[in-house]
Amino acid sequence: MAKADTLSRDTAMSAKPVAVQVVGREDLGNGGQRLTVEYQSTGWRRWLLRAPENLTRQFELDPLGLQVFEMCDGQKNVRHIIDRFAKHNNVNRHEAQRAVTTFLRTLMQKGVVQMMIHDT
Repeated sequence: MAKADTLSRDTAMSAKPVAVQVVGREDLGNGGQRLTVEYQSTGWRRWLLRAPENLTRQFELDPLGLQVFEMCDGQKNVRHIIDRFAKHNNVNRHEAQRAVTTFLRTLMQKGVVQMMIHDT
């Protein structure tokens, strides 16, 4: 079985994350927020679970997660988000890179963020 295609590091760092549309926000009191987002149920979920097409999900983000999420606007690339996160939180770039990329990967798996990758 062939190994799945992977992105080069440079391509991944140049990708621009785009957050799904937030339809509701609730402050949590600790600087974080509970976000309500819409998502489309997939064909098999719709068939198996008889789920409606448009559903909402809620996610709680702490202040650091919210900071990263707010930068997922389709304009800033991953490298820029890492640099701003490092500067704003007074952490070295390596720590920021690890935290931000891990968090973005989690958001992608949950369907809250998608990556725009530009061909060069």
